[in-house]
Amino acid sequence: MSSHDASVHKDQGLYLWVVNTLFIVLATLAVIARFVARRLRSLALAADDWAIALALVFDWTLYGLFVACRTHGLGRHREVVDEDDVYMFMKLLYYFQIVYILAPPTVKLSLLLLYKRIFVSSRFLIIVYIMGAVVSLWAIIMTFLGIFNCTPISGFWTGVGKCLPFKQFAVGYAIVNILTDLTVWLMPIPMMWRLQLPTAQKVALTLIFVLGLFDCAAALVRLLSSMLVLGNWDVTYDYAKGFMWSIIEVSLAIVCTCLPTMRVILKSVFHGGLARILGFSSLTPNRQSSSRKAWVRSSQYNEIQSPWRARDNSENHHSNVTTTSERAGGSSDAPGIHVQDEVTVELQQIKPAHCPDP
Repeated sequence: MSSHDASVHKDQGLYLWVVNTLFIVLATLAVIARFVARRLRSLALAADDWAIALALVFDWTLYGLFVACRTHGLGRHREVVDEDDVYMFMKLLYYFQIVYILAPPTVKLSLLLLYKRIFVSSRFLIIVYIMGAVVSLWAIIMTFLGIFNCTPISGFWTGVGKCLPFKQFAVGYAIVNILTDLTVWLMPIPMMWRLQLPTAQKVALTLIFVLGLFDCAAALVRLLSSMLVLGNWDVTYDYAKGFMWSIIEVSLAIVCTCLPTMRVILKSVFHGGLARILGFSSLTPNRQSSSRKAWVRSSQYNEIQSPWRARDNSENHHSNVTTTSERAGGSSDAPGIHVQDEVTVELQQIKPAHCPDP
């Protein structure tokens, strides 16, 4: 067999199977661990948990489409793939790109919902709401463009019809995806360092959010690899790495998004001295807060901190600390100890007592 024949029959199948399977399993284990952490805390599932579960469904859908594309020639050169398989491959690629468009925004929305639960700074929440609106609107627009990329829609896989430039569309989506990734992952770090927490814990939490940059790196690698091959004739071979990096990106995003909610499990893994160094052994905030920007732990979401809740009303010099969870309306949903004190200190000049003459 000549070198040309050997290169034509080259198959990336084993490499694709190993990498894609590894990352989809990691993403699945991360979501399971997140739900286990909620169960260990006896906490109900919240909106961000359901959002990350939906993202995992999208991730598994991408993996399923990868498996289907693999049976129709993905990873092999087009020269050795039947035209009927190429036709089915392009049709499956159409659905793959739509699911991929939806997956990263779903992960971002899960993270933003988590921020909404743990931060109460009005300025920060405004940023969270704005980013949520931007991500949602961007996802809706890009999904619409992905579905109606061609007129008729079947033109995407038949090649008959009028289509938007697929390369420019994919690159434009990827650039916005990376920019919003960076924004969403880095936006809580300045707030983190204003919290009344031990320095070791601040560093640990910061590192957890910085790990989200691996998601950004995967998206960047996917963008660069796509720019080199989009529009090529040998789609079954050249697009293989794009499939792989799409699954890697979504899976890494899911894993990194689940890490901040897995304190109970991380504490068990990093036990003893290492847990104390990383700040997992004691997550109770300093009860003497001096910041004007209050931070209140959600009553139903305490994976990051302990059940203590501290409010800082520095303008009125009031203290309000409870040791049980509270509902949004202020009522307690479980019996416990409530300590509320209001202290007013007034300093006055003390005059010496007047002694009568003997």
